[in-house]
Amino acid sequence: MKKLMISKLALAVSVFMLVFYTSCQEKETEKITYVNLVNRLTDLEVLAQLPNEGEKSEMWASYDRRSKVDSITGEFINWAANNDGLNPQFIRKEGNNEVLAEMTGPGAIVRIWSASPRKGKVNIYIDGSETPMISESFIDYFKPTIPAFDFSELVYETNAKGFNNYVPITYQKSCKIVAEPGWGQYYHFNYITFKKGTEVEKFDPNLNEQTTGALTKVNTFFQQKMGENPSNNELTMSSQKTTLESGKRTIVFDLKGKGAIASLKAKVQTPNSKNIEEILRKTILEIAWDGEKNPSVWSPIGDFFGSAPGFNTYKTLPMGMVGDEMYSYWYMPFLKGAKITLHNYSDHPVDVTLEIGEDELQGDSDNYARFHAKWHRDLAPVEKARWPDWLLLKTEGKGRFLGASLSLWNPKGGSNTNAGEGHYWWGEGDEKFFIDGESFPSTFGTGTEDYFGYAWCDPSIFEQAFHSQSIDSDNMGYQSVNRWQIIDNIPFQKSFNGYLEKYFANDWPTQYATVVYWYLDADGKDPIKATPEDELFGYEIPFEVYRQPDALEAENLKVTKNTGGWVNTDAFAHESMYKDVSGHKMLFWGTDKNKKNNLVTEFNSDKEGRYDVYANIIKQKEGGVFKISINNQKLKNINFKSSNDTKYTERVKLGTVDLKKGRQEIIFDLLKKDKFPQKLWIDYFEFKKR
Repeated sequence: MKKLMISKLALAVSVFMLVFYTSCQEKETEKITYVNLVNRLTDLEVLAQLPNEGEKSEMWASYDRRSKVDSITGEFINWAANNDGLNPQFIRKEGNNEVLAEMTGPGAIVRIWSASPRKGKVNIYIDGSETPMISESFIDYFKPTIPAFDFSELVYETNAKGFNNYVPITYQKSCKIVAEPGWGQYYHFNYITFKKGTEVEKFDPNLNEQTTGALTKVNTFFQQKMGENPSNNELTMSSQKTTLESGKRTIVFDLKGKGAIASLKAKVQTPNSKNIEEILRKTILEIAWDGEKNPSVWSPIGDFFGSAPGFNTYKTLPMGMVGDEMYSYWYMPFLKGAKITLHNYSDHPVDVTLEIGEDELQGDSDNYARFHAKWHRDLAPVEKARWPDWLLLKTEGKGRFLGASLSLWNPKGGSNTNAGEGHYWWGEGDEKFFIDGESFPSTFGTGTEDYFGYAWCDPSIFEQAFHSQSIDSDNMGYQSVNRWQIIDNIPFQKSFNGYLEKYFANDWPTQYATVVYWYLDADGKDPIKATPEDELFGYEIPFEVYRQPDALEAENLKVTKNTGGWVNTDAFAHESMYKDVSGHKMLFWGTDKNKKNNLVTEFNSDKEGRYDVYANIIKQKEGGVFKISINNQKLKNINFKSSNDTKYTERVKLGTVDLKKGRQEIIFDLLKKDKFPQKLWIDYFEFKKR
């Protein structure tokens, strides 16, 4: 009887524990609706919360898969391989199809990018279904072909040729992406994984009223309110104007207690506007949280706000420069106070007006991380075996990586002739992000400009919610780009080691300066130190590009018709010819062996009369024979084929033409086909009056 009573008691306890455990499990189960997820596209506050165990952000991409890390020795193999999108650009083949990505849920695709999407279908299979949830031509993933993608600020091609799609696609158990022949070239699929046990609402490409409303709200904000704070919280605003004499360091705000800076704006004024680049680089913004000795934010004030050198107008979601003001809406919590300090290292006085908006912290204060933003030009070099990696950020602890702004000096340009391996320009370098000590990066990209959301070396200015290019120096001078990882932020539990490949050395000269942004727990390690005063400004190595006086640069011709192959007006000559190629660039035309090749270009001129026409051409072994005419006046046929395997320039007289002021037309025709495509490279034209 006693044993029976004990057994019944044990059974009762077991049942109670089971019910209690099940109840706890039910309470711990997080449910994410599709609307919840869409709201994360503009929610900067949630980024400040430390990541959950199991939370991840990774990427499948068309990187060159010859790059490997030996699992036993840790040796980096073919680490500089650069045939991204060509060698091969998929996980494996299934028949004639290519598997581009495979993920295990619960999770969501949060960014799709491509440089060259085409008509072949890309199929997305969700949760083991044999029927694709989406089956569209890859190009249609970036157009309003289906209702879910009909949001122009989330699905678009940038002004610099990059195709982007930020509409989230959720899955509970798994996701598989399979491409059919002819789908295109180059891809990124950024995806996030939620902690185990999370329930995620299934994506439906046929949106309902709630999901349409959520996406429309975000899209409308990006269209109409970019530059405004995306938070609806009521902030306590404070403004302080400070005059900083040369060498002066001043604490502008000394905040006490607990709270968060949810808005930070700055106006910088100097008596001489010609000095603005120096002022914005030599005025340092420091922010220290909770009494820390080494500030978590240390950056030249201009660079901190996402563009440099100088003041360059642009607007993105968290950062921008508009009118005479710079803004930041990153959410910056503190528990025991915050100090905002300015230091003027320049020889000139400067007036700075800082405005902050403070918010009250909600929920568990211990779950908030510290905001970090650090400027640097070069950190510790990596070992020779892993060239061309350039260290972007190395940090230890728990936190989230938010992205970077990159200012670069590249006066000589960069060779990208034929886009062949070994001919690099500054943007060729892949991003490689190693999370929590992983041996191979879970984010491995296809090019620096691809990371920043555009493509094909295009230096054109653009601005979107999550990225921008705010300086256009035609890839021969300064460029300034940024990328903010909001919904695609990268959580880490132990460490984040991020690199960009940099093929050109500083003395090329190609010199980088960056601000990296991330959250880190209070016990985490931020090893980036302040840059010495004499290395802040004027460090750029000068270089004067050879320019032929009074020449019509062929790369400046406007292409109006092309019935042949690929034409490029932003093609760099090989660096061995930089002394002979004006502006280092040329008009490149690679004809199609299967078509009648005709290229029509135009330019405007104020010249009038009769002129002898000369051209500086580049001869090479793949060169063809081309007929050239100007304004329907036939000129001399030119053979672009070299007599040996070398490339060299040759100045040739084409003939004589009559010009009238205004629009002029230059037509190129391939005269003789070959089994291989024939190429035409022209540096410049000269017109000498008779």
